[in-house]
Amino acid sequence: MHFKFSPNILNRLGEELIPNPDQGIIELVKNSYDADATQCTVELINTDTTGGSILISDNGIGMDLAAISEGWFVLGRSKKAAREPTSLGRLPVGDKGLGRLAALRQGSKVQLKTRPKNEPEVEYSLTINWQDFEQASVVEDISFNVQKDMANLPQGTQILIENLNIKLGRREVKRLARELLFLADPFDSDIAFRPRLIAQEFIDLEKQVNESYFDDAEYHLKSSVNRDGIVEASVLDWKGELLFQAKHSDISQEPYKTAPAEFELWIFLLNPQSFSTKKASFGQVRKWLSEVGNVHLYHRGLRVKPYGDQGDDWLNLNYARARNPEVRPSTSTVIGRIIVNDPNDRLTQKTDRLGFIENETFLELKRFAIDVLNWMAKERLKQTENKRQTVKQESDRDVIDAKINIENVIEEAVPKPYRTKVRKVIQQYEEVKERETKALREDLQLYRSLATAGTTAAVFAHESGKPVTLINNIARRIERKGQELLGNVRYKESLSPPVAMLYNVSKSLLSFSNFPLRLLKREKRRTGRVDVSGTIDDIIELFEPFLEKSKIEIIKNNSDTKAFILGSTALLEAIITNLLTNAINALIVEGSRTEGRQLLISTEIIESYVQIKILDNGLGIKDIKLNEIWLPGQTTKPEGTGLGLTIVKDSVTDLGGKVQAIAQGELGGAEFIIELPLVGG
Repeated sequence: MHFKFSPNILNRLGEELIPNPDQGIIELVKNSYDADATQCTVELINTDTTGGSILISDNGIGMDLAAISEGWFVLGRSKKAAREPTSLGRLPVGDKGLGRLAALRQGSKVQLKTRPKNEPEVEYSLTINWQDFEQASVVEDISFNVQKDMANLPQGTQILIENLNIKLGRREVKRLARELLFLADPFDSDIAFRPRLIAQEFIDLEKQVNESYFDDAEYHLKSSVNRDGIVEASVLDWKGELLFQAKHSDISQEPYKTAPAEFELWIFLLNPQSFSTKKASFGQVRKWLSEVGNVHLYHRGLRVKPYGDQGDDWLNLNYARARNPEVRPSTSTVIGRIIVNDPNDRLTQKTDRLGFIENETFLELKRFAIDVLNWMAKERLKQTENKRQTVKQESDRDVIDAKINIENVIEEAVPKPYRTKVRKVIQQYEEVKERETKALREDLQLYRSLATAGTTAAVFAHESGKPVTLINNIARRIERKGQELLGNVRYKESLSPPVAMLYNVSKSLLSFSNFPLRLLKREKRRTGRVDVSGTIDDIIELFEPFLEKSKIEIIKNNSDTKAFILGSTALLEAIITNLLTNAINALIVEGSRTEGRQLLISTEIIESYVQIKILDNGLGIKDIKLNEIWLPGQTTKPEGTGLGLTIVKDSVTDLGGKVQAIAQGELGGAEFIIELPLVGG
């Protein structure tokens, strides 16, 4: 007797193990890499509907009869497990031989043609019809005939997957293009393996990626850990000059128990001011980083998912930035790579090929990268603090020098009978300035408290993203399993509505968790020209989940002409965000209307200023005097802080404008009118 396997095992090891179509295709491309191919192309044939085909071709060493029989056909074991270097010196990246099965099962028929290097002008071919397995009792019942022919063609392998049970729309093709483009580090000119997708999406993305802007990075981090676990690191500025340098003891008190690795990171300050002296524009770099940004992990020359995927924060960059936004980058302001060769097989990929098993080697590799980032942040913080202290000391000295100069001028230029009077006036002025300084100190304490609340909210928001992702994954699993067990009709009748609710809940929660992180971006606090309508549109987009959940219709009446003010995006966002929050609370408070809730935002250019109106059809301003709504701590809401409108008034004042409140405005609820001075183009 011996074990036998039902044909259903092919489902378990194939499409259920690696459910993403692009990931299965990537596994076949990795096989081409292991076969020493320098060229590999993926061609999609009529894949915009089901029933299309995928053709993967390479110029690798091909397979002879033994390699097909003892390698390609054996599932759960890979001859690459021995990790012997290839002729080109590559360490194989494949594992278990399961990856290709996921791709091959995407169609009902597979054709293999391969021309081995060790048998010139010979081609082996075979066909797999997966429908044959449906009639079989066990997998072993199906046998294959490998045909041997003469072919005057170069070495290599072609795999044609026909009659696909999936379709690849534009979104899926773009995702596949990105996976193929980043599979081999696109920024390393020495890599002799460049997989390509025959599709316009790949060409467009490749062009955008090749327009690299590394020279415009504000900081360039270089670090490495050797085979003894000892680290060294350095940070250069945008001119290539050394800013900071570290030896191992500056970063860690003990060696790292991981494979040798290199870590390189380029950090950008995404604001128009920092690009005023550089070649590229702020917009160009921001668009480029939206496609290529984040920190990618390369193992034996090929990228490992999901590290560095859009939305994947495996090094906790955004979490650290939320705690200290002044000196920390985010996933959207960096591009980086960690390169691990791992000749001793210390890192092990998960069975579904998404990430590494979190053994000691991987966790230590991650600790190395995070510790280096922490060191760089400390050095930048020291630099920032030194500048602050220098400015403070210089200011103190300037005040003393100014007083001495005033006294000298009084002695030299003011007649003696008037000196006492002049000194008294100057003393009165100093007392007024001291009262102003005291008020500013109190404001500073208030806003430090608000900053603490904001950064704390951002930390919790970051952490909430993990269970939200879990909810989404569970919903997807229920959806897939429900359709399989119940069929489409019964699934739609029973499970489809609650699963749709789970998707909606996870989407809303994710939007809520992103809210404070978006508002706390450092570049928003820099002074410059601010697009009023653009900023309002961004804030409304952030509020959409809240508005949708509360059934509030938002109406926008924007000026035909773009309005720009001089200030910071953060100040304008503080005004709009607080007023929108108040309006939403007014519309959902007990006793307010339950239907036909409306919130109107309009912008209008009037002579030399832009007028912004925010009004709702709630209950209006009640139970508080109109001139008291701006005072800190004054609120009619039991759970309110009474600080929102204080921030609005202070922010409007800082922008050189004025604000007015109407208890019952045009729509019946509260109305706020802000006027801000325009700045020229």
